[in-house]
Amino acid sequence: MKKILTILVNIVLILFLSSCAAAATPTAAPTAPPAGAAPPAIDFNTEFWNAPYTPAKPYTIAVSYQNLAFPYVAAMQKAIQNRAEALGINLIEADAFNDTSKELANVENMLAQNPDMLLFEAASLDASTASIEAANKAGIPVVQFNGKANGGDYISFVGSNQIESGILLGKWLVDLRTSTGKDALKCIYLRGVAGQITDIARSDGVKKALADAGVTDKFTFTEQYADYDRGKGQSVTESILSQSTDYDCIIANNDDMILGALAAVEQAGLTGMAMAGVDGLPEALQAIKDGKLSATVFQNPEGQAAGGLTATAGYLDGIIPPKEVLIPFQLVTPDNVDLIAEIANRVYGK
Repeated sequence: MKKILTILVNIVLILFLSSCAAAATPTAAPTAPPAGAAPPAIDFNTEFWNAPYTPAKPYTIAVSYQNLAFPYVAAMQKAIQNRAEALGINLIEADAFNDTSKELANVENMLAQNPDMLLFEAASLDASTASIEAANKAGIPVVQFNGKANGGDYISFVGSNQIESGILLGKWLVDLRTSTGKDALKCIYLRGVAGQITDIARSDGVKKALADAGVTDKFTFTEQYADYDRGKGQSVTESILSQSTDYDCIIANNDDMILGALAAVEQAGLTGMAMAGVDGLPEALQAIKDGKLSATVFQNPEGQAAGGLTATAGYLDGIIPPKEVLIPFQLVTPDNVDLIAEIANRVYGK
């Protein structure tokens, strides 16, 4: 009898210890939130445009682009399309061709298709307000990206402070003057489209950087507009150089124009000309690697465009983005060009 009781006690102890061990074993975390759960929060202080996110619904977003003929804008479109596919978002897209009348007509046409939201790249500081006000009247929320209009009600602006790109370009000029050892520099400055938002801001930034350094009077500029176009950048530069080649540097408000200027410089047989642009096009980055361009200022098309789309999806899910989400610019030189090229190659080219 005692043996039977001992056996029974041992069995009970074994079962008790086994159950305790099982209870102490951690269970695996679920791989995905349960159906119907709230979407994860968006950390707008990080690279949120690349972070995983699942919208609550397959929203339809209308997108108005400033001018897809500009390589940078085309890169933003690719970034938006890539992000839309990842998020399961439907797009309605339109190109304003830098014409605010066409921009308004496009927006009105897209609004008639009842999108959930408008993602808007303004072509003009003031005239583009009409498109935002049209969306306001239709009750469609607006997020602006890259180009920001002055008026109308909008949820958030996701983009870069364009004056910052000009400041970086201006600081590069200040450093160039120091490195040359010259008291004053004579430069060609290729401007974009007269009266256009980005061109004004970049020019103001260049002037601010020189003024802050106290060297405004140490630079002489021959300024001409080349409409952000490579062919015009080349022809304008050729015209200027035909009258005089006595220049220390060339800067441009985008890379297409500086690449056109580079062609003109090479055709003229000039060597050692310091040259810098803005945007970070793959060709410009390669020219820096090859020692043909000195620098460019990189603006992140993924951050501004895919970031803008992510902000619209988040807002529709109930996540209120900051009124302004700024994506920083970066000066690109031979020291960091390889790192920047990794980002640029995702949204430019084929």
